[in-house]
Amino acid sequence: MDKNIEKRFQSALISDSARDSAKVYQRENLKVRKQMEEDFFNQSLDYRNFVFAPEGYEGLMLSLYILIIPYLMGLSFLFLFVAEANYEFFLQFDLASFFVIWAIGYEVSAVTILVGIFLAWLKHIKTRWNKEQLRKKPPRQGYGF
Repeated sequence: MDKNIEKRFQSALISDSARDSAKVYQRENLKVRKQMEEDFFNQSLDYRNFVFAPEGYEGLMLSLYILIIPYLMGLSFLFLFVAEANYEFFLQFDLASFFVIWAIGYEVSAVTILVGIFLAWLKHIKTRWNKEQLRKKPPRQGYGF
């Protein structure tokens, strides 16, 4: 009786060659998956997706955006944080210095864009993590679902 159990136990074990071939397959599968994944920092970026302008006028509109948006951000930063949203204090500033207000707004815009890029990177990492977890543990469905 013991010999019969031992034979069944031996036949149930995975052979070393099968185990080695499975490891080789897993390594190759991992290499292929890593090559197929799109890295966050290697994504292509086209400025025309972000510049709202008529066809052919993208350069002009981009230059206007570069001049106007930081200036408006600088004005809003001065009004909200420096003048503490008080109109009388805000009027006491010398608003004729376009370059100073533009430089303040440029820094605020740069920080806002960097925070946005960082948040998009975190979202990308979370998405890749979730995909990897789903790949490792496929959803189990029982009978009757």
